Amino acid sequence: MKARRLFTVPLALLVAAWIGAPGASTGQSEEKVDYLTQVKPILEGFCYECHGEDRTRREANLRLDIKEKAFADLGGYPNIAPGDPDDSELYIRVSTEFAEMRMPPYEAGTQLNDEQVETIRLWILQGAEWPEEEGGEEEEVETDG
Repeated sequence: MKARRLFTVPLALLVAAWIGAPGASTGQSEEKVDYLTQVKPILEGFCYECHGEDRTRREANLRLDIKEKAFADLGGYPNIAPGDPDDSELYIRVSTEFAEMRMPPYEAGTQLNDEQVETIRLWILQGAEWPEEEGGEEEEVETDG
């Protein structure tokens, strides 16, 4: 019985230390999220159709393919607030449980899965780094249609 107790106490302390460790629940200890290989493919696949270069299809006058536009202030609240996913409209909209606010909209027929939402959250939490050479062009593309 005494040997069992000697094992249980250190194990309990170890678990308690791990649960309370800095970064354990914030994702800060996670591997660095890469914009080019992890975030951009999500945005291309789910967001650019309505928030990309084609202004005839653009919704809410929001672009996610140009860095300056993606990080823009949306009338008093940031679209992407580096370090703070809970203050970032992009994260709020892809993660909300309210169907009428969720992006992409239900009518689009596709939604981000939990892993993709978490990738966006971690990317924003880690500072939302976006390489300068991937800033996009301000050029507008018109389509016949």
